[in-house]
Amino acid sequence: MRTAAALVALLTFAQTPATPIQSPLVLTRHFIAAGARYQYVPFEVAAGTESLTITYKYSGDAGSSVIDLGLFEPGPVALGTPGFRGYSGGSQRTVTVGRNNASPGYTTGPIPAGTWHVMLGMYKVAPAGVDVQITITEAREDAATKTAAAPPKPVRLTTLPESRWYSGALHLHTVHSDGSLSPAALADATRAAGLDFIIVTDHNNTAHRREPMPSSPLHIVGEEVTTPAGHANVWGLPDRAWIDFRVMPNDPGAAGAISGFVAAAHKAGALFAINHPADNCAGCSWEQIVPDGIDAVEIWQNEKAPRDAEVAFWDRQLRAGRHVTAVGVSDWHRLPSRIDMAAVRVQAADLTEPAILDGLRRGHVIVMRDAQTEPPSVRARCGSNKAGVGDTLACSTGDTLTLEVSAHAIHDGRADFIWNAARMTSRALDGSATFSMPAAAGYLRAHLYEADGSAVAITNPVYVEIR
Repeated sequence: MRTAAALVALLTFAQTPATPIQSPLVLTRHFIAAGARYQYVPFEVAAGTESLTITYKYSGDAGSSVIDLGLFEPGPVALGTPGFRGYSGGSQRTVTVGRNNASPGYTTGPIPAGTWHVMLGMYKVAPAGVDVQITITEAREDAATKTAAAPPKPVRLTTLPESRWYSGALHLHTVHSDGSLSPAALADATRAAGLDFIIVTDHNNTAHRREPMPSSPLHIVGEEVTTPAGHANVWGLPDRAWIDFRVMPNDPGAAGAISGFVAAAHKAGALFAINHPADNCAGCSWEQIVPDGIDAVEIWQNEKAPRDAEVAFWDRQLRAGRHVTAVGVSDWHRLPSRIDMAAVRVQAADLTEPAILDGLRRGHVIVMRDAQTEPPSVRARCGSNKAGVGDTLACSTGDTLTLEVSAHAIHDGRADFIWNAARMTSRALDGSATFSMPAAAGYLRAHLYEADGSAVAITNPVYVEIR
């Protein structure tokens, strides 16, 4: 993994001398269409400042230009810098950061004196360029418009003596990026939908964690790492941890930087998942390298059917020998979208963050169309050996490999049995279905459908070894 100093070359930008702050301070810049993706405008903050309010506007705001906003406190702006104070993308034109208060997407804390940087993400720039005006106001009192949040209440953990399947949402947004609900309101909505646990994944920040959350459902902190060439979710970030996002696929050292993101997530005890790898919005499809060590990949988003291209992407990872967990998500932002479509069932020893993350890591996951449908029961066997979803099954040469699927919620449906990315057969599914084949090394899973052909569930594989 490259050090932050080694990665500074990835962030090419023309830095002008910092301007001493006069409250308010108005800065104007012109940026050309062929300029760097991330531009940094420095300014000086005086000692004793308790809060900063930053407003920006730009020409072509009706659509010919699109510019995102972020903020760094004094220090380097190289990849992985601890000086990152937050990111709001294009969702807010005015943000405030203070000791006790901050706008959505930004962290609270002291306002150190020195050279700060406004980050401008040049998502889209008109051919003639774009003029940007930034207004910065400092205050000696913490004058943020947001009310200071109370410390989060301790989360009650439900512990059961035996493992069970828990229903979860892995990709959710709040007002701290481009979602419509506060973290607490989001938790209420997911609980009403029948979800046992949620992971909040706002774009490029974890600022939602400073707000109180109800004790149910179980809440796990995540981040959607929104690079200009693909998005990834990181699940289970501890306090103050943050994964950078500012890497173009053609940057020098980009491959090392993306691999470094995975290593940083794992070092923090978190998981790294590639989001919507074959999407239709600009910058959403995964065009970065596929680094070693990824833990999961999305194959099913919201109410739509699983995408063949994303299932194929997953199968390429599996065929390369990577045990990568497939997941389904709602990628929820606002109504009228269903907050629980799609979802996952995770087999875990109890309803705690370590147990849920371990279940995701091990592939003990079934992708489900929603949080209400009963998940199928899946069991593979070779001789006297048995295994479940995500497990490795030991077989001997000459054994018969059998996969049994019971799905009492499906009548007059079908089960497709997939061996090493190839559909081996389709079987009628009226409560249960079974498939057998000569044992070989590889992986086997099932895709389950209703009578009308709509997808209900996709199991993660059982991995087969010949010993």
